[in-house]
Amino acid sequence: MKPEGTEKFILLDQIIVTEEFLNSKPSVDKMQQAINHVERTGYLDEPITIKRNTKILTDGYTRYLAAQKMGIDLFPIIFENKV
Repeated sequence: MKPEGTEKFILLDQIIVTEEFLNSKPSVDKMQQAINHVERTGYLDEPITIKRNTKILTDGYTRYLAAQKMGIDLFPIIFENKV
């Protein structure tokens, strides 16, 4: 099943995570909520956002980490710039 709004799916290793995200620490509560959702349903509750041409992550770092921790390697995404 795909989360509402998903434009496509891409592999984990195609997503580029910037230093800004890598140096941040997501909320423990938000991380646990995302993990709980994956455990209950087997998929993320909403897609992560990336830039179309560069595949740089722009939103959804907590969901990205939760899915990575749960062994999901195919991510639902939406593009930041739909033009």
